[in-house]
Amino acid sequence: MKLVITGRVDPRVIQEIRSRRPDLSLKVWNESGIISREQLLAWSKDADLMITMLTERVDTELLEHAPHLKMVSNMAVGFDNFDLAALEKSHVLATNTPDVLTEATAELTMALMLLVLRRLRSAEDALRQYHWTGWEPDGFLGFELYGKTLGIVGFGRIARAVVKRALAFGMRVIIFTRRSLKDLPENVQQVSWEQLLESSDIVSLHVPLTPQTLHLINHETLSRMRPTAILINTSRGAVVDEKALIAALRTGKLAGAGLDVFETEPLPSDSSLRELPNVTLLPHIGSATVETRLAMAERAWHNILAYLNGQKPPDLLLPKLWPDKT
Repeated sequence: MKLVITGRVDPRVIQEIRSRRPDLSLKVWNESGIISREQLLAWSKDADLMITMLTERVDTELLEHAPHLKMVSNMAVGFDNFDLAALEKSHVLATNTPDVLTEATAELTMALMLLVLRRLRSAEDALRQYHWTGWEPDGFLGFELYGKTLGIVGFGRIARAVVKRALAFGMRVIIFTRRSLKDLPENVQQVSWEQLLESSDIVSLHVPLTPQTLHLINHETLSRMRPTAILINTSRGAVVDEKALIAALRTGKLAGAGLDVFETEPLPSDSSLRELPNVTLLPHIGSATVETRLAMAERAWHNILAYLNGQKPPDLLLPKLWPDKT
């Protein structure tokens, strides 16, 4: 059987694959940048198993090029790059890697809040570019996290990890999610969508990209937010209508934003986001720690290994397909 890995992974995982399953034929993308669509389709032709990155679309076109494909394991918690209907129709198993990137992404969420509120990027730029002439009582004034109201949209694993950190900073937390929450900690309250937008000093997004969350943040929702508020997005770029966000930031309807994800990645060179001084931009590094990327690769592989051993993969996205694979 042939296993195709579409991105660079920790060599320790490759070593484990070769050790545990020497019968597998391995093809791994080790070049700089991401694999091209053309190369991906070419590699898929004789693939039985695939470990994919979030940059690769697994859709009808790919599945038509991959007649032997039995399982695809996404090295990401999100799976909006998967066409689940097409996978189900083709009877191809699919998995993701939840849990393992929770702490890293929660840490980066808090870092973005600090970067924006404390104006850390502007302060460092001034120092590096020799514009800082010495301490002044009103130099680089920002705002504290302490005492601020953090509005969290969604309440999955990452959101819950952010709540713990926010409480440690002395913040008040309000949450919007459609399911009813019970036994929330002190200083944490579930509120309506309107209440969250209107009451938050910081709105942090922690929802998957679905038809329901596409452009969840738009002209209308931004108009409900406080002009002193900031927006943080470490989920998926298309949850935010970037044109609406740019307009709000330019006109002072929103004080700032911290973004790790974008509607189009990499961020286009002509994006107006690059020009705005009240935005902090990061290149999709929410899970970019040595510990987390190793854990993600291991989990993606262990899903494959479970299948090879005749066991149900722990992170199966289409459980209804499993009886057909036993």
